Amino acid sequence: MFAGTIEVEFKTGSGAGEVRGIVHPPASGEPRGGLVLAHGRSNDMKNPFVRRIAEAASGAALLALRFNFRYVDAKRTASRDLSVEEDDLRGAVKYARQAVPSGPIFVAGKSMGARVCARASSDPDVAGMIALGYPLHPMFRPQVRNPPEWLKIVKPVLIVQGDQDPFCDLGRLREELPKLSQPHELVVIPNAGHSFEAKGGKRDTFLEVRAAVLRWISSRLEPG
Repeated sequence: MFAGTIEVEFKTGSGAGEVRGIVHPPASGEPRGGLVLAHGRSNDMKNPFVRRIAEAASGAALLALRFNFRYVDAKRTASRDLSVEEDDLRGAVKYARQAVPSGPIFVAGKSMGARVCARASSDPDVAGMIALGYPLHPMFRPQVRNPPEWLKIVKPVLIVQGDQDPFCDLGRLREELPKLSQPHELVVIPNAGHSFEAKGGKRDTFLEVRAAVLRWISSRLEPG
């Protein structure tokens, strides 16, 4: 555990199971909002990228909650249609709303976690979603159309994307963006892959991701 974090357990949205998470309280003062973070398919809430986003949110006066999808602790795989993972995320949103009675709650997902955020964006407590490396199509197969969760995005969305992500061709992504019903913004991280790993030179691309995320969230918070 990292200093100042709190281990928690909470029910899924339907109450069908228990989910483990780690809370990052705001670095100072009362929270101005909340950020719920969903990890990717092959990692968990302890993923360094997910942790760093949570720490950045905490430093920006938000309560951040990262959590494990239940399949991780059960040592299984994600559900085929991600409905179980949606239930987990809705439980995390409910927990965040109880911890942050006022102020917007945002959801953010890395890779598969972004697809789950799309499914759960209709939750009335979700003010907006952040997709961090959206897997729009199978690897190197941009010709595969109709991403299944895309039209389930019904809240404002920030999409942060590496320009060399084999799971999300930027041309294909720009074809899909006009189909979204709510305001959307695309931030492209140059020379970066699916997990924002630097291509063609060593640099910490996370700094660019963090700046985009915090700027977008800040623009949606009440002045204070």
